Amino acid sequence: MTELLFGLLALLLLAIFGFGAFVLVKTGVNRLNINLDLPEVHARSSLLLKGVLALTLCLLAIVPLSMVHDMANEREYLYKDVVNEIGQSWGSEQTLAGPVLVLPYSYIVVQEVETTEGEVRERRVRHHDELVILPKSLSLQSGLTHDFRTRGIYQSLVYQSVIEGEAQFAFDLPTITNLEHFYFDAARLAFGLSANKAIDGVDVFEVTGEGATSDASLMSGTGLNTNALQRGFHRPVSLAETPMPFTLHFKLRLRGSQGIGFLPLGESSTFQLHTDWPHPSFSGALPSARHINEGGFSAEWDISHLSRNYPQVFVDSSNVNLEEANAYTQLFQPNTHYGKIERSLKYGLLFVALTFIVLMMFELGVKKDNTQSLSALQYAMVGAAMTLFYLVLLALSEHMSFTMAFMAAASIPLVSIPAYVGSATGSMRRGVIMLSMLMGLYALLYSILRLEDYALLMGSGLLVAVLLTLMFMTRKGG
Repeated sequence: MTELLFGLLALLLLAIFGFGAFVLVKTGVNRLNINLDLPEVHARSSLLLKGVLALTLCLLAIVPLSMVHDMANEREYLYKDVVNEIGQSWGSEQTLAGPVLVLPYSYIVVQEVETTEGEVRERRVRHHDELVILPKSLSLQSGLTHDFRTRGIYQSLVYQSVIEGEAQFAFDLPTITNLEHFYFDAARLAFGLSANKAIDGVDVFEVTGEGATSDASLMSGTGLNTNALQRGFHRPVSLAETPMPFTLHFKLRLRGSQGIGFLPLGESSTFQLHTDWPHPSFSGALPSARHINEGGFSAEWDISHLSRNYPQVFVDSSNVNLEEANAYTQLFQPNTHYGKIERSLKYGLLFVALTFIVLMMFELGVKKDNTQSLSALQYAMVGAAMTLFYLVLLALSEHMSFTMAFMAAASIPLVSIPAYVGSATGSMRRGVIMLSMLMGLYALLYSILRLEDYALLMGSGLLVAVLLTLMFMTRKGG
């Protein structure tokens, strides 16, 4: 809205300036007793007015282009809302934290209290807390299969994953001040997830080794306050009172959208990820190896515990930030059609101006070719056809591929403007010239939209070419 108001203000100032310039020029000519009926003076005056008209129409084109831009932004926001809603119902981006071993314990705090008689006595108060023990080594293998979920005309990228892994626990219990008792028979193995509702199933969650035994079934929740471990599931286990190593094998099926991340909780953590989606975007710890092709990508991480600041054993109440180190992969959707439309609108005013420049070149050859001149209304119709392209492109791109939408929308100015100019001027040659120019412009615009990495370079090259062309046309002054 602010840009629109500034655009209207600029148009008003331009109109005032143009009217004032016209009055000054006309007054000066009358004082010099110049015969305005001379053909050469009349032609130059007409061409000057057409130039002012073209400039005014270019600035007026800002209004419909801004309206299409605002509409594209609204549609994009609506699209993102739909994506988030689908993610909430299907499963949002997942971050896997675990498994971890949780060992409850109690400790005694001695407090001094004053009795009613004024005596100071000691009172022993029992407190409970839990140790969170991270695995010695952790390995995960995850396979993702992408799919799309639609709502109305919008669709959201989602995935289903199968995650298999192994965690080995070998630990020494730390020294705890005023420790009373470890509850080895009340320990549990906890697995943290971003959203429990996205769990399709846990196929394997087995403990092997002499250090722990379990006959209990899986239970929802983790019972922990540490971030990244507040949601998930757990399984009660019974530990040997003398710490001994054991291994946990697990396999689970998850749903998610947008991306997936793993927390390197082991002293050595290895992750393997492969999927049929070919556009990953890595953040956090970068993979040590990756392979990307049109059929998908695979990546591997090998992360040491030295890359993070939290210890292998800590107290749940200590507020440790487990998310300070992660290996996250976004299933990236490159350059959505809304992004392409927004980028095309950035060149909209330039394309309208180039079209008017070609029409001005036609005006220079009116007498030579003995053809008709274009009126102000005809200039406005050409500008309207140029700006209508972007609205049609926005509407069609929501229902078909961007390439098909671009070709269909571009056919409107490619067919209408050359035919209109050729008919208005009575010259088929000018219609053919206009068609050639528009085909080159829209082919260049499509190339700019397709080549993300070279868009700025190609756009800058177009501006340089336009400037050089204008300098060549005006090299002889009047």
